Amino acid sequence: KVRKALSYDGPTFINAMAPCRLSWGIDPEDTVALTRMAVETCFWPLYEVEHGQTKLNYRPKEKKDLVDWLKRQTRFRHLFAPQNAGLLEQLQHETDARWQELLHSAS
Repeated sequence: KVRKALSYDGPTFINAMAPCRLSWGIDPEDTVALTRMAVETCFWPLYEVEHGQTKLNYRPKEKKDLVDWLKRQTRFRHLFAPQNAGLLEQLQHETDARWQELLHSAS
C-alpha cells in the first residue's frame, strides 16, 4: 500500500495503526494480536479509496466483539466502570454503524 501511494503524482494519505505498549497498557507480545483484533472487530477496517471509489480490502469472516478488544488495554479501563456501561454500548453501535457505511460505500 505504501508503494502504491508513493507511485501517485499528488497527495496521498495512509492511516496506519501503530500500537504503543506503554500508552495502550499492553504487553509487547500482544501488539500484533491486538492490531489484528482491531481489524476483526471492524474498529479499524482495512480499506482504500482511489479516485473516489472505496475498496474494502478485508472482511472479517466472523466479526469480533469490540468489548473484548477494549478489555485487553488498560487505556480503556475507565469504560468498564458501572457508570459507563452505556458508553460501551454506544461505542459498539458507532463501530457497527461505521462498518455498515463502509460496506455500503464499497458496494
